[in-house]
Amino acid sequence: MSDPPHLPAIHRLEQILSTMAVPGSPLRTMLSADRACPPTVPRAVDLSRADRDRIAAQVAQGALRSDRGVVTPTGHGDTEHAEAVLAGVRALVSSSRSRIWFSHATAAILHGAWSYATPALVHVTHVVKPRVSLTAEPTVRRHFTCLPTREQDLIEGVPVTSPERTLVDCLRTLSPEGALVVADSLFRRGADPREVSRIMTASAGKRGMIQARRLLDVCDPRSGSPGETVARLIAIDDGLPRPECQMEVATTSGTRFVDFGWPEIGVGVEFDGAVKYSGGSFGVPIEVLRRQERRHAEIAEAGVELVRLGWDDLADRYDPGASMREAYYRRLGPRRSAAVGRAS
Repeated sequence: MSDPPHLPAIHRLEQILSTMAVPGSPLRTMLSADRACPPTVPRAVDLSRADRDRIAAQVAQGALRSDRGVVTPTGHGDTEHAEAVLAGVRALVSSSRSRIWFSHATAAILHGAWSYATPALVHVTHVVKPRVSLTAEPTVRRHFTCLPTREQDLIEGVPVTSPERTLVDCLRTLSPEGALVVADSLFRRGADPREVSRIMTASAGKRGMIQARRLLDVCDPRSGSPGETVARLIAIDDGLPRPECQMEVATTSGTRFVDFGWPEIGVGVEFDGAVKYSGGSFGVPIEVLRRQERRHAEIAEAGVELVRLGWDDLADRYDPGASMREAYYRRLGPRRSAAVGRAS
């Protein structure tokens, strides 16, 4: 029997993860940084009449959000998205009469994974089709399939698919960008490549497996943020070779790491989500900015052309990868000409 087509990707991921785990490796902290406690599902509490009246007033004012009897604070951006999903999880945990496991993108959030451009839907998996009205649940997606015991997990009493099953389900069903963000993150958080390989093999023929294999081939747990992952996928989809994550650059101040790039031609890409300039634990914004500028100058002095991207660049509907392509082919041109000259 021939090896499954995804096996080379699994071997590559095992090698990357083993390198990241070496004591003293500068990338080792990336594995521990994402393994803090995942978000918690809101607790269920009994409310008095006075409590209910007070909460109703706050919901009317927009300070609180109510979803099927679950009340949570309103938030913004990723926080709001996660809270909406977690509130939906609590509602289903409290009301479901059949056995369910939270799965797909919902399980990814419960496991503490990153998310990107994912609808605020609550995904649940059943092994037996329940007697529920699907049209009455616009924010719930129910999946009916087999779920072996080894692919089941429990997080603070909440039934959920295992990290590896969650990873494969997301690779199959999310948008390519959202799927790769989840996969990079779950591998960083400890998903086992061999278990992922087993589930990929068992899932052969399922909807979305072509996409799952393609994305697994470019997955890289060294990615430092959702923005880095999305930018890397844009570069690959634009026809550029798969870049090296955490590209090392030797500078006068020591080794620097660029988010990703192509060391063979001296092009690096840095994604700046602007969070590091928000103060708080990141430090005084102006000082952070000055350190970044010094760092970028050192990288340029080392002969690396640095492409700097932000969310606005990735949101460009027409050509989000233009600056990466231009830098890559600009640096490739002289090297290609030199190679032709040597050959002649």
